[in-house]
Amino acid sequence: MKTHVLIASLILSLFLGLFTQAQETEKKSTRRDSIRAAKMREKYPVQIDTVDGKVIKYVNGTPGAHERKIMSSESAIAALEESHSLYVSDKKTQFKTMIERVNKSLEDNKISEEQADESKAKFAEDLAEIITQHRVKTDAEINLIKVNRTSAFYDYRLEDHASSTLEISTKKGISINIENNRQNQKFIKTTSGFTLGFGYNYMNGENLGINDFSYPNNNYFSLGYQWKTTLDKNNHVRLMYGVEYQTQGTELNGNRFITQGDQAQVAAIGFDTKKAKFRQDQLVFPLHLEFGGSDRKEYEDGRVRFQEYDKWKFGIGGFAGFNMSSRLKLKYDLDGREIKETRINNFDNEVLLYGIDAYVGKDSFTFFGRMNFNNVFKSDSVDAQYVTFGIRIQ
Repeated sequence: MKTHVLIASLILSLFLGLFTQAQETEKKSTRRDSIRAAKMREKYPVQIDTVDGKVIKYVNGTPGAHERKIMSSESAIAALEESHSLYVSDKKTQFKTMIERVNKSLEDNKISEEQADESKAKFAEDLAEIITQHRVKTDAEINLIKVNRTSAFYDYRLEDHASSTLEISTKKGISINIENNRQNQKFIKTTSGFTLGFGYNYMNGENLGINDFSYPNNNYFSLGYQWKTTLDKNNHVRLMYGVEYQTQGTELNGNRFITQGDQAQVAAIGFDTKKAKFRQDQLVFPLHLEFGGSDRKEYEDGRVRFQEYDKWKFGIGGFAGFNMSSRLKLKYDLDGREIKETRINNFDNEVLLYGIDAYVGKDSFTFFGRMNFNNVFKSDSVDAQYVTFGIRIQ
């Protein structure tokens, strides 16, 4: 009996010890949490702000987060207001054009004065309704932004309403502004876009014969990016400049090939070939002076835009650049097997390129002609210059 009592006492003492230790541990943990919470409150105090007439409380876990949130929403609201202004201006300009057409029809006796008045009244009524509904739509989007920025469900995608622009200031250093000001510019002087060219080329030279090349299989391809800057107020004279990757492919004829080394030659290869094609990949920088038609469109808010759709244009200028690589591809049979061989560089080719270029066309399509002044090969052992012509989309 005494033994049982002793064992029970020991077990009870053990449980009491564990319970006491657990309580002490919990108290220490609570004290640590209280200290940590106090430090967090000290580091990130609850702040109060009034936004759109509402008192909001927030904790700036990340310094400046609240301010950025308000700034981004203000930027989004400003972008919506600007978009509405542009929309109204576009519609008023369109209304003005319609009124001019009605007046012209009235002058030409195509419609009566009563019909003209009815048309003008209908245009004005529709214009007012369209602008009103667009204002309602804009106000709804602005109100949604204001509600979002005072709630816990703020949508940071509001920043998508604007685009980033880089600003360099002597006072502020380098900063990124969130604003989309390209479409708001009164006069856009420079535009840009991609170019794509397909064509035909051949090597022109005094010692090159008609049997040296298989002319139908020669080809030219280019891909580039260009800028266009208007030089007069009506956009009839433009400066075109950019960068362009081009490849020149020239196929040799009659089992001929181009030798490698310091003295390049167009020579007989000594066996039958199915294909012997010489290709050069080049990077050039074209510069043109372009003349062409253009419609000047003035909007109600003072913006000026130019439209070159369906207009003829003519350009003349030149280019300079450098050769990036040269290769000769051979295909022939040897011992019953078809062999494909590629010989790269070491062709004594000229690195620097330069020449003249001209084109004529309508809208985005032009027919161009280009002639190199530089020789293809350095040593002048082969007198050869590229002549190219084809279609370019620009």
